[in-house]
Amino acid sequence: MTQKQTIRGKSKEKVNPEQVADKIKKIAKDIRKASSTTRETVKKFHDSGAIHDIGQAVQEAAVAGRDTAKEIRDTAKEIRDSRVAADTASAVEQTAKIAAETIDVAEDTAKQVPRAAPRTASTVRKGTVRKATRAAKRTSKQVERKVKKTSGKAKDESMKLGIKAKRQLSKQKRAAARSIHMRSRK
Repeated sequence: MTQKQTIRGKSKEKVNPEQVADKIKKIAKDIRKASSTTRETVKKFHDSGAIHDIGQAVQEAAVAGRDTAKEIRDTAKEIRDSRVAADTASAVEQTAKIAAETIDVAEDTAKQVPRAAPRTASTVRKGTVRKATRAAKRTSKQVERKVKKTSGKAKDESMKLGIKAKRQLSKQKRAAARSIHMRSRK
């Protein structure tokens, strides 16, 4: 017969020693069974070579990751040391400046012609603008070809500078045309 007994405010049924012994035997049996199953599982893993294969796979992945990181680092150092990006950006900037100077010279030339020969001013103006446009396009195409040969960030920067040079060229051409047109009216 069982009696209720309280331990720390919780009610517990009183059990007899035979029930406790049976529960302990059952727990021991479960432990033996789990131990046996674990032993068999580990033996099967070991016999199949799965543990060794997993270890090798992890090692190979680690080595591949390390080698890839080294290659990326070496490539980045080569690009940095070769100064390709900086040289390309500098060349594009210089090209834009030279194109702007060419436009200035063409504009000055076009301004001189109406004074010397008023009838040919229109023809010269058109020819000068055409030549400047062609020169700018050739320069722009050369820059684009060179830029395509460079890498990502330098390429983006070069393209931006090329676009900026084209805009500046367009503004100067419009200003030159307006200036020539205004002087020929006078």
